[in-house]
Amino acid sequence: MKKQRTLNLVDKLKQNDVQDRIRSTFINKEKIGPWVIELDPTTACNLACHDCISANLLNQGGIDPERLLKLAEEFKEVGVKAVVLIGGGEPMAHKEFGNLVKAFTDRDINVGVTTNGTLMKKYIDICAERVSWLRVSVDAGTSKVFQEFRPHASGKSQFDLVIDNMKEFKKKKKGILGYSFLLLSKFDKQGKLLSTNATDIENAGILAKEIGCNYFEVKPAFDLMHYLQQQDVKVTDITNKQLGAIKKLNSDKFQVIAPYTLDEALKGAGVQPKEYDRCLVQDLRTVVSPSGVYVCPYHRGNLNMRVGDITKQSFKEMWFGQKRKEVKDKVNPKTHCGFHCIRDGSNKFLEKVLAGEESLEKNENSFDRFI
Repeated sequence: MKKQRTLNLVDKLKQNDVQDRIRSTFINKEKIGPWVIELDPTTACNLACHDCISANLLNQGGIDPERLLKLAEEFKEVGVKAVVLIGGGEPMAHKEFGNLVKAFTDRDINVGVTTNGTLMKKYIDICAERVSWLRVSVDAGTSKVFQEFRPHASGKSQFDLVIDNMKEFKKKKKGILGYSFLLLSKFDKQGKLLSTNATDIENAGILAKEIGCNYFEVKPAFDLMHYLQQQDVKVTDITNKQLGAIKKLNSDKFQVIAPYTLDEALKGAGVQPKEYDRCLVQDLRTVVSPSGVYVCPYHRGNLNMRVGDITKQSFKEMWFGQKRKEVKDKVNPKTHCGFHCIRDGSNKFLEKVLAGEESLEKNENSFDRFI
């Protein structure tokens, strides 16, 4: 297996084949689709997680099975290279999940999966054989903390089930396995800290390495408007101590990852001012969900940023249609995107390319289609 690389989205844009797409899209103005699509097969979810960022979108149906499977050929037709099965719900809750993975990979479209891990057992073999990476949102290192922050309707913690599924997947996997830890806290009505999962970071990191994961990622939580949640001073202190304790876990085969947004959250940064007035990344990535197609995941569910509906038209018709052009042209990150966008650096790089300040040269062999 190739060595897991540190998360650097700008470096991913410097891959030879991605630079070819950048040239085709922005310089040659070719009629071509996005490079990556985040696809939400369903909004159904079997957990009731505290402060779920998709709470307003949950349990509102899914994409019709027959229509869903047709998307593979439609994505291939416009040049899509990778699909992330994710969503407001749990992607494995859709009955066609396994067939969907097969349909995309049969067409040389790489697949990544974000899952809560509870329904993995049925799909371990096909995921182990075909997906490029699988990231499990665990947010805990013990059963008690898991049940508090990722409760199941039955009242019984699903922690052991998730960990067992990850262990089984690790035995068979060809791709990358990640353990995701979202920093979560509970407060009373007066804003007093009641509990936090930050105390479980070290336990989770150790467990992730024992399972055989390729990486363990600690991420900040966002509110429903996608702004970073402000952290209590106690939580910040606990988090910093726990992160310090797990640095020793890093090795050639295992990485502890903390994105820059975590540092920003711990510092109390609420907004991220943008230097540019257009979003170029939206031509390389988009979101397809049961409720529509949106310019990006940060605006999932925002009707003002809805560019089409794949239940009423083909993806190609939608992508090159007038509606998308109108929405795309009005997106202004300076006014619409005050939140911390993980692809801020990517937009800055693309602006420099178009201004002639960055050149598209042969730099990196292709290592990751998920830009």
